[in-house]
Amino acid sequence: MKNVVVTGATSFIGIHIIKEYIKNNWIVIAVVRPNSKNLDRLPKSNLLTVVEIDIENIGRLTEKIETIKIDIFYHLAWDGVRVPYRDNAILQNKNYICAINALKIAKKLGCNTFIGAGSQAEYGKCIGKIDENYPARPVTEYGKAKLKTYRALKKIANENNIKFIWTRIFSVYGIYDYQGTLVMSVLDKMKRDESIELTKCIQSWDFIHVEDLARAMYLLANKSCVEGIYNIASGDSRKLKDFIKDMKRISKSKSELKFGAISYNSEGFISFEPVVDKLKQNLGWSCEINFEEGIKMLLESIG
Repeated sequence: MKNVVVTGATSFIGIHIIKEYIKNNWIVIAVVRPNSKNLDRLPKSNLLTVVEIDIENIGRLTEKIETIKIDIFYHLAWDGVRVPYRDNAILQNKNYICAINALKIAKKLGCNTFIGAGSQAEYGKCIGKIDENYPARPVTEYGKAKLKTYRALKKIANENNIKFIWTRIFSVYGIYDYQGTLVMSVLDKMKRDESIELTKCIQSWDFIHVEDLARAMYLLANKSCVEGIYNIASGDSRKLKDFIKDMKRISKSKSELKFGAISYNSEGFISFEPVVDKLKQNLGWSCEINFEEGIKMLLESIG
């Protein structure tokens, strides 16, 4: 049997990637911070081993596991993804160092494939279609650190003959999502029929269900494909206002939608239309859960 390591295992995305691997009968080593409050979200399986270790100490992973050979390594752990920590340069640089150390320990464990989790934030303020060749001009310390990490990991992986995939992930939603995201916070108010203050919401946006994302992440490691950057999104971009109106209709809410009541945040007006042709052409992948189905699933899960 083959072995996979996932750091940031109790994160929103990590949990679903682990479920995908267990479904496919892999041995999974889940790296979590000590005393993680989300341990109960991990699936119950004899294929799963949980290793509690601070990501700063990822170099000690070899002391914590009996497995001497790892086939695939996903590095998802990253602190400070929310405002105001996104512009904490010291914290973001620490994440960069931890990612370098993660690749070094992956090499030590004989890893063949390393998957890193990047972000749409690497592109910065965008307009129009965004494929993987779109200029990366990040405006936040978070985006800058992700881009710096990509470049460093690519170099190290190439030098050590490790297959390297860097995923630039766009807006994800689904079960276990952070309560402060737009989808989760708006749905919470819609359930209570509260009025909702919003920006004008005229920017183009893209939402991908976390299960579709997890399947793409699995295929990137397990199918023959070119290395490098992959956008991960649904490819179904629309005005953000339309998504919110859909959420109101699906939830049968009576909430008043106050578009334009609040200003855009410090990152300003960001509009994007991610292109996922590379993902589709290399993997034969496409989304299986459309936005309406995904919102219905989410409403059922939160009761």
